[in-house]
Amino acid sequence: MSYNRLVTTAARSVYGYVTAALCVAGITFVGYRWLHLNHTTVALAFLLGVLGISASWGLQQSVFMSVIATLAFNYFFLPPIGTFTIADPQNWIALFAFLVTAVTASELSERARRGARSAVERRQELERLYAFSQLLLSSDSPAELLNLIPRYIVDSFVVRSAAISLSSRRDIYRSGPNIDGLESHDLQMICVRGEPRFDAVHQLAFMPLRMGMRVVGCMGVSGSVLS
Repeated sequence: MSYNRLVTTAARSVYGYVTAALCVAGITFVGYRWLHLNHTTVALAFLLGVLGISASWGLQQSVFMSVIATLAFNYFFLPPIGTFTIADPQNWIALFAFLVTAVTASELSERARRGARSAVERRQELERLYAFSQLLLSSDSPAELLNLIPRYIVDSFVVRSAAISLSSRRDIYRSGPNIDGLESHDLQMICVRGEPRFDAVHQLAFMPLRMGMRVVGCMGVSGSVLS
């Protein structure tokens, strides 16, 4: 992951925390100062806010909102008002139930979010595989395909570079002049061992190519660790 992308991700995460805090402040102001809502209505408003933050930003921000919403709920809406002391033991149960419900709702929303994201990623992968298969069918010459497949991989799967090594040949077929960590030695070792190797730190992936049970070559990609 590049430095700019890390900065962008961190900034978005901080923006999510700020949004969660502002959401709690807004609900508290409206419920306490303006509409004078009862604690049941306010609790439901907080829960809706937690679900919205979870759907938009993620689990960490929604849990953060759950905690500060619990504190605001206790301080402004549970007697005695204006303190973190709870006089009625039943309100302890209400406060605990609110916190558990908010965190559980956050987790369920995050699971649904991850499921939707995973479904989109699988659909995109299938579309790329289909486009890749169409490119393979466009050529009748195996020798030509060996030179074109690495470039097809780069174009179809948005990786930095790709390379293919065959067990029966010493030539390395690359998508371009840059090696990008796809060393000939590593490709040949995968051909010999027949086991995949992934390097998430350097975003390298090596996968043996098989015909039946026999390893006939190796494919390497740089710039992404594909599924």
